[in-house]
Amino acid sequence: MGIFALVSSPSDALTTPKPSRIYIMPCMCVINKTWINMTQEQIIEYLVNQLTISKNSTSLSRNKLISLSDPRQSATVIGFVGTALVVGVFAFVFYLDIPILIRHLRAAVTGQRELLWKRN
Repeated sequence: MGIFALVSSPSDALTTPKPSRIYIMPCMCVINKTWINMTQEQIIEYLVNQLTISKNSTSLSRNKLISLSDPRQSATVIGFVGTALVVGVFAFVFYLDIPILIRHLRAAVTGQRELLWKRN
């Protein structure tokens, strides 16, 4: 009887057959006799050691550390517009504070503290 069998009752449909175990054995026709006289656990350990890839050597981990350039004109324009908006907001806030900065500097130079609380 194979893996697939006719289901005779609903309880049989809920159980799944166990897959057969895989045993790694060396092929005797291969000239490379790397696995000769090795147990299955030793073979699995050998394969894991040989096939393991370092996490730092994958392209995914390398690309996380660098930023790629985008030569499209639309990307450049959007970058400049975003930069201009951010700089514009900070420049506007600084522009609003210029009169207060001048008043504080004048009060510090002349020693007139009453200039600090004066409203224009």
